[in-house]
Amino acid sequence: MIQRKQTIFLLLSAIALGLLHYFPLASFIGDKDSLVMYIYQVVSLVPDQVSALPDYFIFPILAVNSMIILLTILTIFLFKNRRMQLNLLRFSLILLLIMIGSFFFYYVNILEKATGGLTHYEIGSYMPLVAFVFYILAYRGIMSDEKLVRSADRLR
Repeated sequence: MIQRKQTIFLLLSAIALGLLHYFPLASFIGDKDSLVMYIYQVVSLVPDQVSALPDYFIFPILAVNSMIILLTILTIFLFKNRRMQLNLLRFSLILLLIMIGSFFFYYVNILEKATGGLTHYEIGSYMPLVAFVFYILAYRGIMSDEKLVRSADRLR
């Protein structure tokens, strides 16, 4: 059945990750430059400032985010195959952790060095963490369904 609670959690996590395309992740205010990081680009707030970062700098985090959203939507429609749903959810969780880690430990570090100032985390930086919580709740829901089916099979 597609009307399960884990379907709602998976849908909410896909929406949270989709909102990354509309909200900035972080602002970097410094002496050299002021930058705003989105999931698809890094924008300089200083007019006529040439970016020292290449255009493809942000592409890996965008590709991972898009892959996670597609896997989440695919996971929703695999409700008849709970084992495959669990495996895809685990893989999505690993990708999400990689995305969160690369953002906080790689991208923030490089952009802080580029601006030479402080970092202000925007609402978009919290969306992957919200998605992570929804993934955990969906995982627990799928596991409870699997336990229920196993207990019913034992009674036969």
